[in-house]
Formats: sequence, structure tokens, C-alpha cells
Amino acid sequence: MTTIPVPLGFYIDSADAAVHEKWLPTGIFRGVTTNPTLLRDAAVRLADVPTLYARSREFGASEFFVQTWGAGAEELYAHAQRIRDMAPEAIIKVPTTAPGAQAASRLRAAGVPVLMTAVYSAGQALVAAALGAEYVAPYFNRMFLAGRDAAAEISHMTSAIAQDGSGPLVVAASIKSAQHVVALAGLGVRRFTISPEVIAELFTDDLAAGAVEAFEAHMADVL
Repeated sequence: MTTIPVPLGFYIDSADAAVHEKWLPTGIFRGVTTNPTLLRDAAVRLADVPTLYARSREFGASEFFVQTWGAGAEELYAHAQRIRDMAPEAIIKVPTTAPGAQAASRLRAAGVPVLMTAVYSAGQALVAAALGAEYVAPYFNRMFLAGRDAAAEISHMTSAIAQDGSGPLVVAASIKSAQHVVALAGLGVRRFTISPEVIAELFTDDLAAGAVEAFEAHMADVL
């Protein structure tokens, strides 16, 4: 039986509300992904997350990801619950470690959607699948910089786990160019979390810009 892949979808990889306001209205983004580093870079404190969450939904986000933290499974689970109290429909990002797996298992049992993050191997993706996680996020560029064949590793993930919604969807992260997006889509990846710089690159093409400019000039002649 042939499986039908889920529709392509993008997430904005930023905790900057101004970025959300700029790009969410384009309609191509399902939502927003954050992590502790992105929160810090945008000068967003944990106490600010409810406002960021609410604003992103106003701009059109249907999904909002926040990463839990802690030294062990109990802390990871408790902090995830704290996040859900602040952002009730947030998807919780959980590190793919043994304590993370334990926390994720409890979250899934409680009906909380989970993304397993900090993924560098197909084996970790299988852990996410066994946990019943909704998403798994391999770090494409970081894998490449570490000397791994990132494309091959992600291809193993999409081959082993059908991208039809029956298991975790691969959310490609650490994307540094629009060409990375195109290449990974060709390997079966259906979800991408991308930085503002790469978002702008997706919309940029010199030939397209020239065509639009010509259309505008010609339209002025026929008004």
C-alpha cells in the first residue's frame, strides 16, 4: 500500500515577535519553534513566553514549540508542565537522551505533544518513533560540521519512518540555506524550521524580481 506524505510545512525558527509579525501573515508557516538559545538571543525571558505565544497565534501560528530543561527526567517533566501552564497548547521539545525519553514518555501518556530534539543520528529518530513523539528534529548543518553525512543520515530517517503522519515527522533544523531545504525535501522531509535569513532567501530570486518589476511597469501603461 502506497503511503501519502503529509503536506509540506515550515516553522519560523525565532523567538523574535517582530519576525513572527513579518513572516507569519505570508501564510506559508504552520507556526514557531523556540529553544533556550533563541529565547536568549531575542531577549525573551521565560515569563515573557505567554505573551510571545499569544501574539504568535494572533499572527496565524497554529503550532508553538518550547523546549523543556532540567538535569533529569523529573525536572524535564516538571518544567514541561510549567511551560504548558503558560502556553496551554505548546508542543514540548525534549532532548533525545535517556532522561529525556523518560520525560517524553510521561508527557505522551498525559496527552502532551512532543518533539524530540538534539537529534544527530537515525537511531535517535527511532527512539522518537518508539516513544510515539509527534516530531523529531535532526540538526542538519551541525551534523555536517561534525563531519557526518547529514543528508544520508536524514535520508535513513525518512526511509525508516514513513512521513505520512503514522510516526514522528522529521522537522529538519539547523538549516543554513534555501538549497538545504530543497535538497532535504527531495529526501522526503516534510517539515522545516528555518531562520529569518533562510526565509528571506526562499523568496529571493533575481529573475523573479525582474519579472515582477516588468509586470508593474507594463501595468502602469494599461491603466
